[in-house]
Amino acid sequence: MKHRDEQVPILEFNNVIAYRNDTKVMDQFSMRIDQLQHTAILGPNGAGKSTFIQLLTHQLHPLATDDDTPPIRVFGKDHWVVSELRKRIGIVSPEMEYEILHNLKHGRTNGRGVVITGFFSSMQLFAHHSITDEMKRKADRTLEMMDAGYLADRMFNRMSTGEARRVLIARALVTDPDVLVLDEPTTALDPVAREKCLQWIRNIAQQGTSVIIVTHHIEEIIPEINNIVLLRDGKTIASGPKDKVLTSKKLSTVYGHPLRLKENNNGHYIELNQDAS
Repeated sequence: MKHRDEQVPILEFNNVIAYRNDTKVMDQFSMRIDQLQHTAILGPNGAGKSTFIQLLTHQLHPLATDDDTPPIRVFGKDHWVVSELRKRIGIVSPEMEYEILHNLKHGRTNGRGVVITGFFSSMQLFAHHSITDEMKRKADRTLEMMDAGYLADRMFNRMSTGEARRVLIARALVTDPDVLVLDEPTTALDPVAREKCLQWIRNIAQQGTSVIIVTHHIEEIIPEINNIVLLRDGKTIASGPKDKVLTSKKLSTVYGHPLRLKENNNGHYIELNQDAS
């Protein structure tokens, strides 16, 4: 059951400054994402996209502001019990995929077990976790929603990259979160698996879950995305409606190279091409 308050933004970042190992990785970063404002956070490698994920999951903490305004609010609050926050924001990332595979005794856990870890906001199942029959049924239903019911009993380390990605998306959705955050969702997928993955993400967006895609791949910006945040060097270069922000000129600024944006027939944005003019 979603807890949506239509009046409260999902995320608010106010002039966020953050350091990692004495290096500034966010510099006056500001953005706002409202309910059902499907958003792409776009920028080159090193722009601050991974830092955004770490700030969202409380793996990294921002500096306090001079005027005591909370630098980050999530669902209107600046303090959260992390395990509770993770039930409202489902996250899928390549790092998570690696960590789960490593923690689950090198993958010797089946798809159902991986999805069930989402109930506990953990990377593996422990003896003290009380797994109910309803959790198992919900895990199976969520796998079916991702056309992955056949993976319920397959060992995680025996899955293809595309199959593992579907299981991880099911894990992120098993608590019926308000928001799904996907970090480079089609990385390492072949063209067929990539298109299927994007279609599942479209379905999720259409069914009422807010989707945030963090990427440097233009082709991952699905038609349902209506809000764009452009990042470079830990700063917001531009943010706002897709038709205003996603332009050749602004993208050329973000990527530091003359670029031309193209669109294909089904509405997906495809690879950037060098502007020969």
